[in-house]
Amino acid sequence: MRTPISLILSVALLAACSGEAFTPEAGDGQNDVDSGSQAIRNATRVDDDAMLEMVRVESSLGTCSGVLIASDTVVTAAHCFCGQAEVGSNSCVSEATVTFRSPSVTLPKRVVKGRARVQPNYNPSWSEAQYEHDVATVTLDGVAPGYVKPAEIATGYLATNSIVRLAGYGKTGANCSGPSGTLNYDTSDIDGYEDGHDIMRFDQFEWCHGDSGGGVFDANLRLRGIISMETPFSQKAVTTSSEYYWIKDAMCRSSRFNACTGAGTTCTCSARKDIVWQHTSGQVRLWSLNGSSVVGDYFQQTVAPEWQVQGSGDFDGDGQGDILWRHQNGQCSIWFMRNGTVVRYYNPGSTDAGYTWKVQTVADFDADGRSDILWRHTSGQLAIWFDGDVRRVAYPGWNNQPAPIEASWVVKGAGDFNGDGYSDILWENVQTGQVSIWFMSGGTRIGENTPGYVPLDTNLAGVGDFDGNNKADILWRDAAGLLNVWFAGVKGFDYIRYRNENGPGNWDWTVQGVGDVDHDGRDDVLWRHKEGHVAVWLVQGSRFNGELYPPFLDPSWKAKTTLFQSGK
Repeated sequence: MRTPISLILSVALLAACSGEAFTPEAGDGQNDVDSGSQAIRNATRVDDDAMLEMVRVESSLGTCSGVLIASDTVVTAAHCFCGQAEVGSNSCVSEATVTFRSPSVTLPKRVVKGRARVQPNYNPSWSEAQYEHDVATVTLDGVAPGYVKPAEIATGYLATNSIVRLAGYGKTGANCSGPSGTLNYDTSDIDGYEDGHDIMRFDQFEWCHGDSGGGVFDANLRLRGIISMETPFSQKAVTTSSEYYWIKDAMCRSSRFNACTGAGTTCTCSARKDIVWQHTSGQVRLWSLNGSSVVGDYFQQTVAPEWQVQGSGDFDGDGQGDILWRHQNGQCSIWFMRNGTVVRYYNPGSTDAGYTWKVQTVADFDADGRSDILWRHTSGQLAIWFDGDVRRVAYPGWNNQPAPIEASWVVKGAGDFNGDGYSDILWENVQTGQVSIWFMSGGTRIGENTPGYVPLDTNLAGVGDFDGNNKADILWRDAAGLLNVWFAGVKGFDYIRYRNENGPGNWDWTVQGVGDVDHDGRDDVLWRHKEGHVAVWLVQGSRFNGELYPPFLDPSWKAKTTLFQSGK
């Protein structure tokens, strides 16, 4: 990024990209302008924990910048996926890879695949020295990490000479000769508009190769423009207001239930919500939920009774849940799923046929975006198979020693209770009711918290984020059938009240799982009645916020696991 930097505003942002042939090495010299015509200074690097909505977008043509506008949608420039020939003679690609930065140097970057959709009226108009409708959206195969807040799209127009912030991952320095790949920012004023208000023009600002698709933000960090092209005379950006309805139509395509407004904070979309059912005959099927509707009913193969579902998780990091199976002889198998279909099978390893090792839970203990399997031996010893692979194993224990743990302590589940990105282990002493949390970093126990006791007739109903703060909460069900939430694992008595009454209190209903069904960034509760009815409680914190009733399913179909992907 190059510009006279006037740090009038304190919020961090970066600069932009070149509008010519979209290859990483192409045309850097052609993008240079006379350094004597402008004061050139280096851009400012964005802090690791700032502007996490800014992403890198890659296609077979090269690398661009982009902005997360919903948890499953990124907006970027159309020329990141198309050639720059005149309209009608362009060829475009659709496969995309989106990389999210981490708010901490201890956490890895998150990479998610997706597919691009180019504005159908995209037109590189060389005679006008601009790219008309230079906008594309990328729909992710999964969802963004929970720590990333989508940007809000503004619909109005700023006055000429308004100061804005620009951000991108492009080259830096004088003549765009510096390295790329680091998020930088700068500020500039808007010099004018073209084509009414479709194109935003910057005469005294330059961006560099790799910044295309980056964001132009106002003082409130609302997205006002998408960085487009550079010419020897001016740099331009497509205004979000001119493309608002086309962009909004691409947001939250995974959710017809949620009415997205384009305000990123309220349009918290999610990916698939699948329930894995198995018939008493062994037939497996998946329901894909969208609100109360089953929008996909995918029948799988019939599985022999020697194989049992052990849990689910995203073992390959593609943003969609996979199914973990185990044979009675100890052999494990993972069904890698994509849109309701098994795309491949993988046998990660075996344990003993005597089941002295048992699966305790599936969670992401090393914060790499892939699920791991937590095992426990009958002696009490723990083991973690990272990415579900026996070849990558750790043996966590007390004081970091893989020593056996007392049998009275039972693993109840796992979740990120302290918000550091690593899943932690939830324990209960079944003799005393004492609850304990092991804070984990990979295969190492780094601390412990003992939040309190539960009555011995209270059972764990699930672990999820019910208040949307990216920390796991514990859902208990007491002897009366009532649900009680301990937020972030801290002991409390926050009961979820059905229609403001103590409920359900009906043991004909059992909790089958938790996940964000209504796309509000907070997990909800999935119920099943013994006669086959299915229900969802929509939850905000400890508040009952409504209910959904998916179709009835014969009780010969048993819910085995859920493939909720909430992005947390």
